[in-house]
Amino acid sequence: MAAVFTAGFDIYGPANSNASAVAAMLTAGEWTSAAGTAQQIVAPLSASGQALVIGAGGSLTKTIPTTGRIIGGLRFSSSLANFAGVQFLDGASNQAGIVINSTGTIQLRNGVYFSGTSIAVSAASITANSTHYLEWDISFGNAAAYQVWLDGVSLFSGTGDTTATANNTISGFSLICSSAVVYTVDDLYVFDASGTANNAVLLTSPRIETTFPISDSAVQFAAGAAILGSAAQRTATTNAPVANSLLLRRFTPAVSGTLNSITVMPGATSAPALFRPVVYADSGGSPGTLMSTGATQTGVTSGTAKDLPLTTPQPLTAGTQYWLGYMTDTSVAMQQSDAANGGYRAAATFGSGAPGTAPAMTAGQPTWLFWGNLSGTAVNYYEAAQQPPPGPYSYVFDATVGHEDLYGMSPLSASPGAVHTVAVKGYVQKSDSGTKTLSLRVKSGANDSGGSATGLAPGTSFGWLASYFATDPNTSAAWTGANLDAATAGIRVDS
Repeated sequence: MAAVFTAGFDIYGPANSNASAVAAMLTAGEWTSAAGTAQQIVAPLSASGQALVIGAGGSLTKTIPTTGRIIGGLRFSSSLANFAGVQFLDGASNQAGIVINSTGTIQLRNGVYFSGTSIAVSAASITANSTHYLEWDISFGNAAAYQVWLDGVSLFSGTGDTTATANNTISGFSLICSSAVVYTVDDLYVFDASGTANNAVLLTSPRIETTFPISDSAVQFAAGAAILGSAAQRTATTNAPVANSLLLRRFTPAVSGTLNSITVMPGATSAPALFRPVVYADSGGSPGTLMSTGATQTGVTSGTAKDLPLTTPQPLTAGTQYWLGYMTDTSVAMQQSDAANGGYRAAATFGSGAPGTAPAMTAGQPTWLFWGNLSGTAVNYYEAAQQPPPGPYSYVFDATVGHEDLYGMSPLSASPGAVHTVAVKGYVQKSDSGTKTLSLRVKSGANDSGGSATGLAPGTSFGWLASYFATDPNTSAAWTGANLDAATAGIRVDS
């Protein structure tokens, strides 16, 4: 296995400023731990996807198979207000590290990345908040080879003592920064030196692009649940609408289905608060006729989703705009989806029931966090394509050995000069008893492959699993952009 890990930070969803939500997504199988309180998903440092702000004084740690040599690279930006870099780890102990100093120089140190004994330092320096691609090829030993590059140009190389423990290996690494610094990372790859592909530094300032399912190819799994909207909280802010309010947001389903309920996310606890779901048709860009409502639901608990079932499930048509929301009799804090103020509000007496025609609404209200729950979508790719994945609110499932779901994926945004490796990642949970294993698949031409890792064991909570495909399974040669765009990918039950 040469490709150990890749991360474009795109699978965690659009820009998300809620540090606790970001940390939870990062550590759901992808990363071993995330320290600090200011992680943010932000705009990319390259041409597509997203990037990650580590957060002042924070770190992101990944355990990898033990290796005596590590090859890798990442795109980064640093405010240079303090130290930032990459720390290589032997268990929990520091082995060596690359530091981006506050002066803009880049240095390799033995031990702690910012204070250990200097092994080498660059003559050149970078400027604050500029974007660069840092790469390394480091062996671990008392007189081991190392080389570090910036934007494809060698900064320094040589031999030196790259160990601070009794072992000549590492078993993990951290992306890490000191207090006060803003450290943004993107397009990370990590290789070891094994195999015949991806066993050397790339020196191409590579970009990691994430594609998502857009069609069904071979479907054997069953649809478990589907979501309309997003369950991700992108701001830590809450807002308490006044009592006796009608609260709405616009939703346009990408696929047709049946809306069964609306789920709200409270930011405070209120046992006596009353809620009622509502669905309105669109009328020239404004909410119009009431389509469906539901029985009164009582009480909410802070941070616990509250489901509001519709009395009569409402069929929805793909591409048609609807207005979803709820009524409440009580002013209770509710979580917000984002800071975009995409909500609408009107005064409506709860005891009078849902208005048959929506009253005039006031725009620019907080984007309260709620979403619709669908069934009958008649496709599987939609459930698997949500970004970020909402776990129990959108999924497909199966327990039959050999069953497989494959999806057509969105094409690359541009024709690549080279495809170094392909990662297939799935957000997976085991929901029944007994041992289950799976593989993440790529089908190219007639060849259906599980890549670098088959027989993967999912946990009892949703988490990320991955497999890597250094070459095209159909040709055993390097991927071309055209062959990758034509390939399908998905999941299979192995046992």
